[in-house]
Amino acid sequence: MTDFKILDCTLRDGSYVNRFQFSIHETKYICAELEKCGLEHIEVGHGLGLGAYKLGGEYSAAASDEEYLTAASDALKKSHFGTFCIPGIATIEDIDIANQYGMRLIRIGTNVDAVESSKPYVERAKKYGMTVCANYMKSYSVPPREFAKKVKISESYGVDVIYLVDSAGGMLPSEVESYITAIKEASGIKIGFHGHNNLGLAVANSLKAIEMGAYFVDCSLQGLGRSGGNAPTEQFVLITSKLGHKNNIDIFRLLDLSFDTILDRK
Repeated sequence: MTDFKILDCTLRDGSYVNRFQFSIHETKYICAELEKCGLEHIEVGHGLGLGAYKLGGEYSAAASDEEYLTAASDALKKSHFGTFCIPGIATIEDIDIANQYGMRLIRIGTNVDAVESSKPYVERAKKYGMTVCANYMKSYSVPPREFAKKVKISESYGVDVIYLVDSAGGMLPSEVESYITAIKEASGIKIGFHGHNNLGLAVANSLKAIEMGAYFVDCSLQGLGRSGGNAPTEQFVLITSKLGHKNNIDIFRLLDLSFDTILDRK
């Protein structure tokens, strides 16, 4: 079976639902519990990524980047934690700060037509040995072959993973297949998929992504996330297990965490 990894983004994308108000206590607790459930990759912080808490107003967060990074670092013993990073909201120096807290995974998000703005951020993160994902927001706004040309640009910067991102939750599995086929024809780079659930297809699209060889798939507890939400972690784990994919995730503990901790957030 295809070897893939789940990146649980409950504490990042899910923060849109509670207006960026995950507390330090909640961050520590959910990080620790996700690790105990067997999740190896966990994303934390403000929904808009590094530096966004400084925007204030409607974007005011319950804690600073440093506080969220400290919480994740203190809570996790084996799992890797990461943050989102949008050039222009985040500064290069925000990556320097994240490195001080032992962060080893970063996702640098640009609209698919603005990939070039990511270069200095990618280079700084690679300097620290981080795994760098290029998150192509609104991926569907360019056709697959044009998308694949952008992939080659990011690959030249040193990116480790290219993310196909269904920002509006409107893609069909056949479209996911077309984009991933184009990526694979252009490059051997690892592929990630971030699907939103506006059409109720986040899980189906995520399944198509791993069928096509995706390495990372984003999920969140109860599907907590922006707009229509994400692929629910617990559903994705159960379905992939039924399909024969092996994992070390404790599904019963995950279900307890999902329903006891997250349900009242929706």
